Amino acid sequence: MPHEQAGEARWPWAVTRRTALLKGGAIAAAVGSTVAVGAAAANGLSSDGSDRRLIDVRDHGATGDGRTDDTAALQRAIDAARGGGGIVYFPPGTYLTGQLTLYSRVHLRGAGGDASTLRLRAGANSALIQSDGYGELTGSRSDAGITLFSIRDLCLDGNKEQNPRAGYGLRIYGYGYELTEVMVVNCRNDGVVSEWGPTAALPSGHQMESRLSAVRSRDNDGHGFHFAGPHDSLFLNCLASQNGGAGFRIAGESNGTFLINCHAWGIRQDLSFDLAAPAVGCVNCYADLNGGVGVRISRSDCRWMSGFVLGYNHQQEIGVQFAPGDEPDQPSGCMVDTRIVNCGTAAVDFGADRGASVVRASVWQPGAADEVGRHIVGSGRGWIGKPSPTTQVEIVQGLGEPEKNLVVSPAFDLRAQATPARPDDGSVRLFARDAGGRTQLCAIFPTGAVQVLAAEP
Repeated sequence: MPHEQAGEARWPWAVTRRTALLKGGAIAAAVGSTVAVGAAAANGLSSDGSDRRLIDVRDHGATGDGRTDDTAALQRAIDAARGGGGIVYFPPGTYLTGQLTLYSRVHLRGAGGDASTLRLRAGANSALIQSDGYGELTGSRSDAGITLFSIRDLCLDGNKEQNPRAGYGLRIYGYGYELTEVMVVNCRNDGVVSEWGPTAALPSGHQMESRLSAVRSRDNDGHGFHFAGPHDSLFLNCLASQNGGAGFRIAGESNGTFLINCHAWGIRQDLSFDLAAPAVGCVNCYADLNGGVGVRISRSDCRWMSGFVLGYNHQQEIGVQFAPGDEPDQPSGCMVDTRIVNCGTAAVDFGADRGASVVRASVWQPGAADEVGRHIVGSGRGWIGKPSPTTQVEIVQGLGEPEKNLVVSPAFDLRAQATPARPDDGSVRLFARDAGGRTQLCAIFPTGAVQVLAAEP
């Protein structure tokens, strides 16, 4: 056998006392690096160090004790990865810090959102992590900004009680990045802010899309997610709860962004999903509200498909709302297919619908009763406002209550044609034909008989 040697065991996992003693010093010396590399590998990092650098923040002086200001040490670790890129690892602990600057190709890794926390130090009144050049680039629609970076398995705590003037979890001007298993909590302003320029700004050969997976943003005083680009991005299994603004605000240059299996809820969060960019798509998402609006659509070509909106029968509560957009024809061309339950004002508000949309909703609006059975608060209406004549609507409110249903289909044309073949038994076929230069609307029966229903005068 390849491991068999004279005087030693025949099996590779069995060693003699002499061999163990000889190797003991090397094993002990390697323990520290093995633990660090093992933790890194458990977080999706390279374990052999061959393809990228692994930088432990404690090697640069960070304590993670929750009391010491670790700002300078953490920034040194990030700067060490700046040139050629690398992975900056945060072992378990609470790192008190001011604002940290993030660069392209730098990847921040923690030991899990419940283990590695960055907490904004008292009086910093800033973002915890901010991309390089953010202050100059935001609002510029520039093609600059950082790219090919990521953050994973960290908690970003804005410590708003000790930062009364300002505070953000993460502010990015960039593209082509990933956030995975990140928790952003307790910020004085927005939890996650992202922005980038238009499609034409993309350098050749690069990807513009960002990807956010299992990111949770909660208990922030602003929006949970304020996403204004890059466009064509993806949110997967993300959660926004108990924020002071919208749970998910998708706006600016974020057109074409998809949200899949995302959930927004909370008593103090008055707007769950704010679709304020063109062609935003939400699939199998859940808006759970107690007052306010579940889904607000203000731009064209947005989609809310296979969704669920749950209200609490609050006096001011709307399931899906069409709101005025930036242009006179917005929002239009949208698609809604959803279940809406218990929204106190109305399931759907068509107030700003500009047409060419399709709205299908199964609605249950029973109202609510207090502990002694008295009806209280919302009216539980199926809809308010008037859909555009070119919008197709099918709202079914409550089984067995057809008088409350709303079915609106746009006008359609029957083009003049030759008399068609007769239909099957029990059917009638409508068609238009030309007779002496005048159009007639006709019905043909299974016998072949034709009845003129209306004729051009």
